[in-house]
Amino acid sequence: MSKVRWGILGPGIIAHDFAADCKFVGNAEVVAVASRNLERAQAFAKQYGIPQAMGSYEELYNSKDVDAIYVATPHTFHLEQSSRALESGKAVLCEKPITINPAELEQLISVANKTGNYLMEGMWTYFLPAIQKAQEWIDAGRIGEICHVKADFGYAKEYDAENRLFSPKLAGGSLLDMGVYTVAMSWIFMKQVPQNMSVISRNAPSGVDYDINIQFEYPNASASLLTSFRCKLPNWTYIIGEKGYIAIPEFWRAKECFYYEGEKMVEHYIDNRKGIGFECEIRAASQDILEGKTQSDIIPFECSRKLQEIMALVKENFTH
Repeated sequence: MSKVRWGILGPGIIAHDFAADCKFVGNAEVVAVASRNLERAQAFAKQYGIPQAMGSYEELYNSKDVDAIYVATPHTFHLEQSSRALESGKAVLCEKPITINPAELEQLISVANKTGNYLMEGMWTYFLPAIQKAQEWIDAGRIGEICHVKADFGYAKEYDAENRLFSPKLAGGSLLDMGVYTVAMSWIFMKQVPQNMSVISRNAPSGVDYDINIQFEYPNASASLLTSFRCKLPNWTYIIGEKGYIAIPEFWRAKECFYYEGEKMVEHYIDNRKGIGFECEIRAASQDILEGKTQSDIIPFECSRKLQEIMALVKENFTH
């Protein structure tokens, strides 16, 4: 097998990014898409030249033409659908957050371990060259010891009680939808669970969180994270050290990063990708699968555990 044959489960917004960027990947191809609505699957398949459109998820699980499944549905369905895919013998790339709490994650990891099939959380940001370049600068000691991490991610969303983003039944709220990216930035650069934290949260009329200010304390550093459905935020990450700092604009889909010493910009990195960046994750996951791995080196199960653990702690500290 020289290419992984992917099936997309759920032709939602983020699935379009996956399908569009897969054409830039040499070791992967999308061969099927499944929806509970066949016409929707057919329209998606036609748009991206996908050979098979399926009107049920079971058909995708049972397809002999599919090696791996990309789960792109709302996160309340991730545990059930990823488990079914694994049990059907498929490798699984599940959108972030991979589950809605740590207990669900342990259930899913148990299924992965039992079946021996590949499972990875789709935190695509970790695979972006600009994020990896920032980590390279840090590992080389360019900014010295990290003192502070700042990350914010927010877009104004018009309140709609029927929208999954504001639905308590669908685990709505800005933390799991956007805040997971800011928590991911604190983890990738600090590699620590915070010792202490303070959280100011505000709720939408439906009761889900829609504006959160998070402060993490570590032994020798801190992190300031903002996430919001209430307002558009700058959407940058800064990693500030004793000798300099790194700035990453639009970090969740970063294509560039800047290294500063004092107020002087010393180095500017920009990637040369052809898509929006999803191709980096698809290529890495596909290579893992081709090599027979059961989890990712970049996002192993332990990384997903830490993200879930930290988000659970943030929830415990929501203001009421």
